[in-house]
Amino acid sequence: MGKKRIVIIGNSAAGLAALETFRKKDQESKITLIDREPYPAYSRVITPYFIMGGIKGEEGLFLRDKNYYKSMGVRTLFGTEVLGIDAQKREVLLDQEKKEPFDLLLIATGSSPVRPKIRGIKKEEIGVLRNLDHAKYLKDLKPQVQKVLFLGGGLVSLQTLQALYRKGGQYTMVVKSNHLLSQILDQEASEFVERHLEKIGIRVLKSRDVVQLRRKRGTKIAILDNGEEMEVDFIFAGKGIEPNIQFLKRSKIQTQRGILVNHFLETNLEGIYAAGDVAETPDFFTQKKVIYGLWPSAIEQGEIVGRNMAGERGVYPGNLRMNVTRIFGLSIASIGDFRSSRVGEVLIKKDEKRGHYRKLCLDQNGILIGALLINQVEDLGVLQGLIRERKSGEMLKSKALWRSPIHYGFLFKTILQGRM
Repeated sequence: MGKKRIVIIGNSAAGLAALETFRKKDQESKITLIDREPYPAYSRVITPYFIMGGIKGEEGLFLRDKNYYKSMGVRTLFGTEVLGIDAQKREVLLDQEKKEPFDLLLIATGSSPVRPKIRGIKKEEIGVLRNLDHAKYLKDLKPQVQKVLFLGGGLVSLQTLQALYRKGGQYTMVVKSNHLLSQILDQEASEFVERHLEKIGIRVLKSRDVVQLRRKRGTKIAILDNGEEMEVDFIFAGKGIEPNIQFLKRSKIQTQRGILVNHFLETNLEGIYAAGDVAETPDFFTQKKVIYGLWPSAIEQGEIVGRNMAGERGVYPGNLRMNVTRIFGLSIASIGDFRSSRVGEVLIKKDEKRGHYRKLCLDQNGILIGALLINQVEDLGVLQGLIRERKSGEMLKSKALWRSPIHYGFLFKTILQGRM
């Protein structure tokens, strides 16, 4: 292919992966990278450890420095707001009435956290964690707050709670659903986590919501939907994300919740791609369009877009939900499907004393499709490979090995023998 004008909007997982993959295949085309934040690429997934103090300075978050982009022959427009896309003229419309022409475009603008509406409090007063500025604010706030209320029972709330936690503080989680981590764990695994939190004094209120914040003589009182009142210093919300697509209203790029793409991660307009949290991509099992907001998925999608912008026709195999974290010493991993009608058989091992929980899910044909792991997560990569390759779980079922982490040696030997 001849020289092209490549524009990438977004400097996080998907954008960076696309840039690097494209550059390996094309060293001649011009690349312009645009991002609203003023920083080089950094890891959003480790910002809780920065707040906690495990990463001493913000430079520890950076994945690349500013010199890196120059070495890659990339022109950067950091701290620049994208206002729109003129698909007909092939231009990105920027703030200060500037325009950036393109031949091929990747939209990887990510997502923004949802701040719920609560009577008596402005939305901007509710804490969230999605970017470096949020993390810096929370790190500075940490010594000042003792009574913190967390809205939502997902990973973001739990990871931020862990980051803000100090002995002697009062921490309450208000969860609208009937169990913690409802998007990634079943009821039983969730109860493992809940009991673990209760041991260190964290209160969990399920099937509840905050409806109002009242201020009285300098004190903040949160009022729940059952009338319960509690004093708080600060409210944090981990209530999901919304893709950043506001600037696309007049672009003719098709959107629903996010940007709709095909199996090549291309939009309805030729040469315009989307990846990461902003894109609605096919689910691995159902092929229905989904947004999971996962860092590994964003990297995988970015790599495929980079290949396709370089002239290949790489197909995205589908978004496989996978989460792994460590909360107050408890290792938690979840992958694939563990609750739909596709699940035909379930293998469960529990050890309450050791805090172990393993659940492997097979479909009606004996194919491994999902797993939940607590405190035995070493074989998550092996299980991910088996699920992605749609391998039979019959061997796992017939051996006691499913009850403990699967070793690579056993797996390879089994495959070589044709038993999987």
